[in-house]
Amino acid sequence: MKQISFKLQIFEGPLDLLLHLINKNKVSIYDIPISEITEQYIDYIAEMKHFDIEVSSEFLVLAAHLLYIKSKMLLPKYGDAPEDEDDPRTELTQRLVEYKKFKKAAQFFCEREFAGSRTFYKMREYIEPVLIDESLSNITIGHLVSAIYDISERIKYRRPVNAERFKGIVGREVVSVFSKLKNVLKKLKTLKKINFIDIFRNVKTKTEAVASFLAVLELIKMNAVKVSQNNGETQLKYIKKRKGGSGIFGNTKD
Repeated sequence: MKQISFKLQIFEGPLDLLLHLINKNKVSIYDIPISEITEQYIDYIAEMKHFDIEVSSEFLVLAAHLLYIKSKMLLPKYGDAPEDEDDPRTELTQRLVEYKKFKKAAQFFCEREFAGSRTFYKMREYIEPVLIDESLSNITIGHLVSAIYDISERIKYRRPVNAERFKGIVGREVVSVFSKLKNVLKKLKTLKKINFIDIFRNVKTKTEAVASFLAVLELIKMNAVKVSQNNGETQLKYIKKRKGGSGIFGNTKD
């Protein structure tokens, strides 16, 4: 018996072994040298038996099919036989093509499985819904837009910014929203309730006005202030935090 030149290994099935032999011999799957491949295939099955490896019936069925194809290709063609007679290897080629597709898909999902096993994510948790203060039910986006537009119009007619604030070719004033938030919160803690327009009394630039407006929105978002309408005036009321609660500046004592 001819010695096979590849190392003995376990294949997932007969088509896996056959595809390995085709790749090893560097031949086209659409033009299989059936005689050579059949001989190597049978040699491999013999080696499996030699090493007391159980040979599945599927391997034997494919071996018989290869011998059938080999014998059919060796039979002489008679003169009255049609020239376009089907190649006996066609059905086997189609099976191998389909097997390659599934094998490639299986390899892709296997790689995805290992990649996913190294991915860690936070489990979903329940977030308790925040009840909106009823005083905000009458406040719409139109009120907010109207308020900031009114502030912008008032600032437009004030004196221009001092030229000393401009440095270099392009200068701009940097106003911290956080600093404005502290100023507004300080006023509210002292007065407990102020009109929305009073926050912009000493504002001189649009940048400062926008920062002040964003500070108010942030306080509303944190439930630190309550917005209400009183005689056509928008008012902000300070909401006292419970003792030991955490605010924007950490633990605060009111």
